[in-house]
Amino acid sequence: MKNKYQFEALVNQIFKDIDCLGGRVFLVGGIVRDMLMYGHVDYHDVDVEIYDLNIDDLQQILGKYGKVNLVGKSFGILKLDKLPNYDFALPRIERKNGLGHQGFEVTVNEHLDLKTASSRRDFTINTIMYEVKTGKIYDFYHGIDDINKRTIRMVNASSFAEDPLRVLRAAQFASRFDYYIDPNTKAICKKMVQEKLLDTLSNERIFQEYNKLLLSMRPSIGLTFLKEIKALWPCLDILSSTMQRLDFHPEGDVWKHTLLVTDLAALCRHKTSNPLGFMWSALLHDIGKPEVTTPEGRAPRHNESGVKIFDSQVTCYIPDKKLQRYIRTMIYYHMHLMNMVRNGARDYGYFKILKGINGIVPVDDLILITKCDKLGRYKDEHENINRFDYVMKEKMARLGKEAKEPVINGNDLKGLGIEPSSKYKEILEWAYDQQLKGHDRVAILKMLKGR
Repeated sequence: MKNKYQFEALVNQIFKDIDCLGGRVFLVGGIVRDMLMYGHVDYHDVDVEIYDLNIDDLQQILGKYGKVNLVGKSFGILKLDKLPNYDFALPRIERKNGLGHQGFEVTVNEHLDLKTASSRRDFTINTIMYEVKTGKIYDFYHGIDDINKRTIRMVNASSFAEDPLRVLRAAQFASRFDYYIDPNTKAICKKMVQEKLLDTLSNERIFQEYNKLLLSMRPSIGLTFLKEIKALWPCLDILSSTMQRLDFHPEGDVWKHTLLVTDLAALCRHKTSNPLGFMWSALLHDIGKPEVTTPEGRAPRHNESGVKIFDSQVTCYIPDKKLQRYIRTMIYYHMHLMNMVRNGARDYGYFKILKGINGIVPVDDLILITKCDKLGRYKDEHENINRFDYVMKEKMARLGKEAKEPVINGNDLKGLGIEPSSKYKEILEWAYDQQLKGHDRVAILKMLKGR
């Protein structure tokens, strides 16, 4: 594996300097795991661990080549501005001294033995070490065996349970790699959930791990694991107890449907303007169903209830307001295009949808979530999809993909002698609605004058 890594000249020079001072350089974590799994890596996140060299000497070496970030120095971690994707770290021992993911006392020890140093990692597949100078692999916890077995396995039961973030990491790794989570690891994760250890995690870290899960190729694997250990958010957990009409949804409950839709969305997210937003939308599109589903399995206006639940229960995890708007709009409009086609709606209905999503969600993204929703069930929907594609292509070719610019504005209202007031917005929306129904500017002005 030695010759497979291709480091830039600066990295090789730093490795050489460390070696000259008696240090030993190891690659650890994901870059080793991914090279073993795929035979190549993209160097977006490189963990370098240095032994037999103190932190000040490491700082001096890095300082010759740029500005050194010292924020993590007390934890034995340095970064170099010219290599933002690299973490240069000394081995360390971690002792639990508080709640959550960061409640640890860290002791740096550059002479720590390799096996003890790697024992602090979460899963065996992340414990494998690669020595840069010799090309030798150190695999103290049989991580290579678990890669071959496609298994997520904890390194140490007692230390594993000290970090609740590892529950979510297990889920996202399983989805990303299509791996199996071994029973003992799963049991520890379930116990951690029961003890409410995940409640100590910050919303930001939860959001980050969900993002990785959703951007995998098989989100359903990690989501199913979280469901089984009872770690899902309430608005997702309740979906499994919400049945749907079997003539429309032979797959059964809303959770089964959601898993199917999410995996389908993963196949086409690269075609969208916002892959992450698209995946969140697929996961959350039906969260309103439990609130409105009737005994017969109908779910009227579940899009509207879904938006309310999204705002009250989910937005606290999503810091990006633009991403929130995208997801909220997709939840609200995920049925509109299919209903329009099914009901043979006129152009006015299409224009109304374009107005609602204008500047937030491209119509092509809405088309894709509509198709994932329709196909995410144990039912042959190809005839309906073909009809949907035909109508949408015709409308987009004839009417475009963008909302119409309003032909009436505030100045026009002033020109008609209408004084500015809180009613302006309502009047302008009425005027725009008339425009969408096919009336031109002259006709709308005449109608306004009549009002």
